[in-house]
Amino acid sequence: MKNIIKFKTLCVAATAVFGFSVAVAHAQVISWNLDVYGTIGSGQHAGVVDAYHWNDTWLLDGNASSATENNLMDNTGAATALSLTEIGTGNFWNFNPIQGSDPGADADGSSNKRLLNGYINEGGGSLSGVTLSSIPYNMYDLYVYFSADTAERAGTVTVGSTTYDFSTVGSAGISGANASFIQTTDTTGVNPTSDYAIFSNLTGSTQTIESDINSWGGIAGLQIVATPEPGTLALASMGGLAVLLLKRRSQKN
Repeated sequence: MKNIIKFKTLCVAATAVFGFSVAVAHAQVISWNLDVYGTIGSGQHAGVVDAYHWNDTWLLDGNASSATENNLMDNTGAATALSLTEIGTGNFWNFNPIQGSDPGADADGSSNKRLLNGYINEGGGSLSGVTLSSIPYNMYDLYVYFSADTAERAGTVTVGSTTYDFSTVGSAGISGANASFIQTTDTTGVNPTSDYAIFSNLTGSTQTIESDINSWGGIAGLQIVATPEPGTLALASMGGLAVLLLKRRSQKN
């Protein structure tokens, strides 16, 4: 009888930890992009962190609007407190596409080619970007996608004190069966060919993303991905250790 009770306790603990691990693995995500020709609808998914319910400025307000986008929805379709405002010296949401039509869905069923097709266009020595306000997560990773209609245009993308450099992929990014996602991690001016960067373990409710592509190009989209805090990870580890100890004790008895 004692062993049965211990076994039941072990099962309950294991279920709790497993459920907690699943909750951590399925992070909350807020995704935004800019493309009039192939907007990512609510039934479509895209991104390095594959997510549904993208917020597309063309669906929300269109090219001429200077309005701040408020209450952007997360990957479940629920509204959040997040707002997004364009910064730069050009027209508000100064849109430019790689191609002037819908590039269509990727062969893998995603809308990644649609994500990379449109972008905030800025150049000639001026910056473009967005300011994010009321970010609803305590800790998060920020994925920033950038694009241009021509390859090998050198540029940088900056969040806070971190600046990554790159060279644009151009039309090759959306011309294959699937979009080409290539991450830059360079901060030395090598300018590797790439179309996204990750700014990890950020905190704070406000962030500004700046893109500088002197020969024209800009930000195509972004994703804010909630990450577990160190204390949360420690709790998960302790839970796993507790299950292991319970298992060993039950085996001895």
